[in-house]
Amino acid sequence: MNEIEIKGRLSGKQNDKLKYLLNMMYKPSEIAEEIGFDKRNFYRVYIPLGLPHERDNNNRIWINGIVFKDWINALYIKTKMDNKEAFCLSCKKSVEIVNPRWKEKKGIFFLNCECQNCGRILTKITDRKVK
Repeated sequence: MNEIEIKGRLSGKQNDKLKYLLNMMYKPSEIAEEIGFDKRNFYRVYIPLGLPHERDNNNRIWINGIVFKDWINALYIKTKMDNKEAFCLSCKKSVEIVNPRWKEKKGIFFLNCECQNCGRILTKITDRKVK
């Protein structure tokens, strides 16, 4: 996944609002207001990535709500990680867990390890202390 794709990812609340888009043409500002992000995302991220859109005679951009929802869901597919991987928020990718340190707090088991790329401390919550 390249960096521009990560910048356009929607939060959980924004992703939930996608289901309210209709099968009609929207201006980028209308979709941005409905979902809750800046309309500049369309021009900086989504259109360069290939978002299907139309331009009218005045060169204004129009986007179908259902097509936008389907395109976002196809582009940003949620991936599952293996039990031996943790996600690094600095590197924006999953990394293999090496030398985990197990901890428990209030009945919640988790492990800490370092990212092999940047050195950030990663935390992964687990059900039980399993190896």
